[in-house]
Amino acid sequence: MTETLHTLIDGLPTRSADHWRALADAALRGEDFDTTLVRRTPDGIERGPVFFQADRLGAAAAPRTDGFLPWQIRQFFTESSPSEANTAILADLMGGVSEIGLHIDPQGVFGVAISDQDDLGRALDGVDVSIAPVFLEPGHDFDPGLFAGWMKKAGANRAGLGVDAADDRLADLAKNHPGFCIACIDARVIHETGGTEAQELAFAAAGFAEAFGKLIEAGLSATQAAAQIEVLFAVDADIHLSLSKIRAGYLVLQNILSAYDAASSAPKIRAVTSGRMMTRQAPWTNMIRTSAAGFAAACSGVTSLTILPATHALGRPDRLARRAARNLHILLQEESHSGLVDDPARGSYLHEHLTVQLAENAWKMFQSIEADGGYSAIRAGREFVSQVETARQTLLAMYERGERVLFGINRYAAPDLREMKYKEGRTPPSSVLLFPSIRLEDAAQNGASS
Repeated sequence: MTETLHTLIDGLPTRSADHWRALADAALRGEDFDTTLVRRTPDGIERGPVFFQADRLGAAAAPRTDGFLPWQIRQFFTESSPSEANTAILADLMGGVSEIGLHIDPQGVFGVAISDQDDLGRALDGVDVSIAPVFLEPGHDFDPGLFAGWMKKAGANRAGLGVDAADDRLADLAKNHPGFCIACIDARVIHETGGTEAQELAFAAAGFAEAFGKLIEAGLSATQAAAQIEVLFAVDADIHLSLSKIRAGYLVLQNILSAYDAASSAPKIRAVTSGRMMTRQAPWTNMIRTSAAGFAAACSGVTSLTILPATHALGRPDRLARRAARNLHILLQEESHSGLVDDPARGSYLHEHLTVQLAENAWKMFQSIEADGGYSAIRAGREFVSQVETARQTLLAMYERGERVLFGINRYAAPDLREMKYKEGRTPPSSVLLFPSIRLEDAAQNGASS
């Protein structure tokens, strides 16, 4: 076939946005255009109905370096005992997991009961940590120095300590363990508490700026400092908005790196599928939600991705739930080939528009946080926290009024669903207690029953 697209459309008249608008107004027959067709994000950013142009950003994602494994498959483990965790870890590594995330809870209620290096050894018995890196999930109380020491003795080249940007030990840990990812900026907590996309991005920027600045002041090179920080975002079933948020996050973080003449360093971005969107009453629908969220993350250029099991809202996952979550990665990588194209949303008017607007809104919020004392000064009563609380109440009210739909709960609820098996246990809490996690299901049920 020798015809090009330009040849095929030769002679067709061009149409302007004004022409399309006139046709749309005629079709609406007197109904208000904005009220009927224009949608906005929680930050007030217009997202349609159609875009005819947008600012071209260039790349808003790091280039893929590995076509076989375009992002790391990180599964986190919450089994109550080290021996149970070990069984699950070994099974999942055989199934394709490439990175291990450990949720540690000394009481074993919502994570693995690990209190010392012996417990750690039992949980990772038989694991080659030089091939499968282990990362501590943020919010833990385990001594990061002890963890790093154990990992080094076990032959690890990479590991994640999950240390908060405000932690005073950050610089010393980075100096002593140059190959490890030391800091984890868990911006996902803003999403999970009901915050907006721009608020999540601003929180990430504030944490990244604080951690990066500390490491630079301690004498680390910009390249090493960037490599030792991981930023964690949530992705939900809104594919276009989640994808654009991650792209905006890349731009915002690159802007901070540019201020240190480190623009060539790509920030490490991890995505985790949303916990607040998961339901207990209709757990099978969670597989649709995580599939959409996983696709958004896969197309956004993340370094690593965690897809939550469908039973996340119910308790601990069994082997089947973990396997289904893991296999979504494989479907996205090996069947959909989602990782073979660098920044596939580049050039799309919708995604470029959302990315630019989210990045600009987030940067303004980030500057306000910095003016208010920075990441370490974020606490109850501060302007940013009040803004997040307002966003949470607005979001919950929309679900209670039925203005937002949660399929299977306040719309299209299916009777007599087959039960999904799970193990007893609690969902891990927010890593930042100032921002407690919510469940959209609770608000949707309240509205449906009132």
